[in-house]
Amino acid sequence: MRTIIIGDIHGCNDSLQSLLANVSPIPGKDRLVLLGDLFDRGPDSLQVFQTIQKLAEEFGNDFVLLRGNHEDYLLQPKLTLWQRMIWEKVGRSATVRSFMQAGQKMEDTIPWLREHCAFFWKSNSFQCVHAGVMVEPLEANDLQTLIHDHEIVPENRYNGILTITGHIALNKATWFAGDGETVMELEDDMQYELPEKGVICIDTGCGKGGPLTAMISENQCFTLLSVPS
Repeated sequence: MRTIIIGDIHGCNDSLQSLLANVSPIPGKDRLVLLGDLFDRGPDSLQVFQTIQKLAEEFGNDFVLLRGNHEDYLLQPKLTLWQRMIWEKVGRSATVRSFMQAGQKMEDTIPWLREHCAFFWKSNSFQCVHAGVMVEPLEANDLQTLIHDHEIVPENRYNGILTITGHIALNKATWFAGDGETVMELEDDMQYELPEKGVICIDTGCGKGGPLTAMISENQCFTLLSVPS
């Protein structure tokens, strides 16, 4: 079974459709893991949501959606003024427009997101979170670390079980070994062996002008595929 991990989509449905067409995930044979941040910035958050709902139905137990910081802003019962300001700065209004144009509200997605969003996901070879991880097990990390943290991954100080993240927009998908020094940018269409430790970040800036990237893992190896946003 392939595990197909998709980075932050940020309302870019054309990119998502192009990526899916290139990767061609098959229900019953592949697993889909989405690292969160479905909405905001891009123009088509409603269409992204509809696509994700369809994928969840098709893939059933082989579908995983992580809670990103943008989902977290939407799902929190009450935001501080500072959180609201940040959310507006990072693209909330684009999502509001996308839903309003179809006579809907972004808040209508809350029940579905609450049911489907997870804080992390684990396999036998690696684990996935939206933002970062400091300690093992994953359950020992607070939600600020798992969903919102911007410092831990680029500081390159986590050397535990291999963790796949999004959240931090990079020029290319990058492996951080966790030794404070070793950092390796990863290329598309090359086969790599899965490292045992460290972090691979696959957020490549979709919604900010960068591509949308997927990591396809199978038999202890992986490849990357990116499409323009």
